[in-house]
Amino acid sequence: MLRTLDRYVLREVTLPMVLSLAVLTFLLEMQVITRYGEDLVASGAPWPVILQVLGTLLPSALSLAIPMSVLIGILVGFGRLSADREFVAIQACGVSLTRLLRPVTLIAVVATAAAAHQTIVALPRANQAFREIVFGFVASQVENTIRPRVFFNQFTHRVIYVRDLPAEGGWRDVFFADAQAGNMVVYFAREGRIVLDAERRLVQLQLINGTSHAAAVSEPEELRSSAFESVTITLDPNTVFP
Repeated sequence: MLRTLDRYVLREVTLPMVLSLAVLTFLLEMQVITRYGEDLVASGAPWPVILQVLGTLLPSALSLAIPMSVLIGILVGFGRLSADREFVAIQACGVSLTRLLRPVTLIAVVATAAAAHQTIVALPRANQAFREIVFGFVASQVENTIRPRVFFNQFTHRVIYVRDLPAEGGWRDVFFADAQAGNMVVYFAREGRIVLDAERRLVQLQLINGTSHAAAVSEPEELRSSAFESVTITLDPNTVFP
């Protein structure tokens, strides 16, 4: 049962602690907003996606802000009690300074549990959600950026051309040329789509039902052709969406 003295000490410590928690969280989040917000806005991300991304980064700020805010709250609260000579009045009433540790211990236990939850539970989940949201946005942007019957050459040494965009998603009648590592490989496929591999953080191009034609740049006369049911090619999203 909390007594009047306990409630008074809690009020004196909690108010500066909450204010410092809000300020520290805002300052820590500003670094994140500056780092990721500009990139997402420049990439054309809608505001709901941007807010979701920034929300997933909140636990990383709270895991640092909670311990610091508790320390600031205790220092400010007890500093005010000392400046107003309230410690002298409390001791004059027969209450020892050790007795004041009970409300402080309660605050410390609650803050420790909150910080541990943010660090152990909320932070890994938020990091995973951050990766899924960002890579999902990149994958959708790659599909939406490519227009039918227009050569897309923003990937280094790679060109994509699609004839049609079905309503259900993906591409139809895909031409893909890959001129990396001194080789030229050309793919013709009936269907194509972007596949997101969140676990390995990859954006991949999957071609279905087609043929491939490969030749070395040094020996262009030696052409190797083959048919495939499905082939997966890893793309580098940083070349389009830094």
